[in-house]
Amino acid sequence: MLLLCFDSIHENMKISRYFRRLFHLSLSILVALVFLILISTTISIAFIKYYANKTTYKPVHNSVLELNFSGPILESLPLSFLGSNKNKMGLHVIKSSIQQATFDPHIKAICLNWNVSMVQANWAALEEIRLALLAFKQAGKTIVAYGDAYSQKAYYLASLADEIVLNPSGYLGFQGFSATIQFYLDLFKKVYVKPIIFKIGDYKSAVEPFCRHEMSKESRQQTQAYLDATYTHFLSNVSMSRHIPSVELKKYADNMSAVLPEDALRVTLVTKIGYKEDVKALIKEHLSKADGTIKLTYVDYDRYYDAVHKPSTNWTTDSLGKIAVVIVEGTIIDGSSSPGYVGDKNFVDMMQSLQKNDAIKAVVLRINSPGGSSLASDNMWHAIESLKKSKPIVASLSGVAASGGYYIAAPCHAIVAQPTTLTGSIGIYGIFFDTDELIKKIGIQSDVVKTAPSADFLNPRVKCTDVESKLVFKMLQGGYDAFLDKVAVGRNIPLEEVKKIASGRIFAGTEALKYGLLDELGSVDTAIQKAASLANLGEKYRVTYIKDKPKFDQLLDVVISNVKTQLFAMIFSEAWMAEYLQTLHNIKKESGLQVKFPYAIDIN
Repeated sequence: MLLLCFDSIHENMKISRYFRRLFHLSLSILVALVFLILISTTISIAFIKYYANKTTYKPVHNSVLELNFSGPILESLPLSFLGSNKNKMGLHVIKSSIQQATFDPHIKAICLNWNVSMVQANWAALEEIRLALLAFKQAGKTIVAYGDAYSQKAYYLASLADEIVLNPSGYLGFQGFSATIQFYLDLFKKVYVKPIIFKIGDYKSAVEPFCRHEMSKESRQQTQAYLDATYTHFLSNVSMSRHIPSVELKKYADNMSAVLPEDALRVTLVTKIGYKEDVKALIKEHLSKADGTIKLTYVDYDRYYDAVHKPSTNWTTDSLGKIAVVIVEGTIIDGSSSPGYVGDKNFVDMMQSLQKNDAIKAVVLRINSPGGSSLASDNMWHAIESLKKSKPIVASLSGVAASGGYYIAAPCHAIVAQPTTLTGSIGIYGIFFDTDELIKKIGIQSDVVKTAPSADFLNPRVKCTDVESKLVFKMLQGGYDAFLDKVAVGRNIPLEEVKKIASGRIFAGTEALKYGLLDELGSVDTAIQKAASLANLGEKYRVTYIKDKPKFDQLLDVVISNVKTQLFAMIFSEAWMAEYLQTLHNIKKESGLQVKFPYAIDIN
């Protein structure tokens, strides 16, 4: 009887557990369905709002193109999701808008606006925009600039303007250039993490933030060299625009004697102290001299771009030759691409797709990358080598195309860069992070059984024996020798000459040209024209900008990236703290053997 009762209870418990599991499963499915419905509804609303706000621009005589610089300028904007691109600006869209406006008889002027957020862009990207503005001005059209304040990057563009207006409570940050590097050695000591570092090249200073408190002599020397080259170029162009000798401009910066609005006006770095509403009166005054009293219509640059940019609808049947511009922006990593990272898998797939596409006659690689994984860089190099056998391929270097970024440029038929591009850095390093002490501090112990002395090396142990250290150095030397050979062959430079300019040294574009690392200085348009020439396309051809991932994958990346960004922002309200922690979070993607530019340097 007792046994029967026990069996009955046991069966009832089993049935009860079954129904509980069934309930939990049903509830999970219901929650998932509600979540999917919410996401779908949100996306639908976002698309409806997006297209509802995309009012069509209609050409109106005496129009003014407006560019409001309020956020980072990227080579190419990612797909927008729920306003994720708010305040972001695409370099290609900015340039194309200005270039189209240059030949548009309806557009009479450009208005450049800056608020206190300043310009967030590399110097090579600014050079691209400046050249487009210069062509607009040389066409006899008017440019007026307004700034609540001007950073030197903002002023580099504004210096071309016919009128430069500065807010009476603002300032002009004309004070020379600096490059600041953060060092993390003490931070790692405090969290009980020990970086284990290997490198080849005296100038390969990418590892210095993890093992030093300050720059090495070699790092300081090369940083000063490319800083001086960029500064000289800046002063030279501002001098030509403002008709002020470079020597005088340097004095203003050295003494900070043109920072306050009255001082900037006195030395003619600005033409007027005033407010934003004064700008419209100035533009009207300039244009009225030619056309009498006029009514002006203002159009935002991206709305103008959407209206005038008409991509080919007959891609496969169009008889014009086509040039594909592939954006390579971010750190090079193994595997798939994600925002800020270029994955070798997606890149190789893209190169193979372009190789099979008979409509594509030539390719331009638009590179803005500090390099990254040695293995991924080599896979990308191999894909480029395969493609160049059937189609011309030209590299256009943006703000930085160094180390792995230059590794993938080297095999191209031609390399074009701006004078302010940072490139070279032919070297290699390895970095691993020993967390044994940290793990012990938080109470975790480990033990291991192995069949060979190095069976657990890097899995998970990173402390090296002499044998293991020699192996790592041998791998590094092999990678470095391969890098040298690829540059020597790709650039047709004797190997001994390549060795002299290698060792991790970084060059500004002007210096890189002297050493044969580039073919010419110029913009992405220069590279496109070169590709067209190599493909014998004549003067009529189509250009398309493409990315290495399908649109759905891009959208998914944007959603995930935005969630991470918001979490960092919510947990760490201080922007600088969130930025540093994001940097440390990214380090895990960059361990192992790397061909990478040192640090994340912003020249201000």
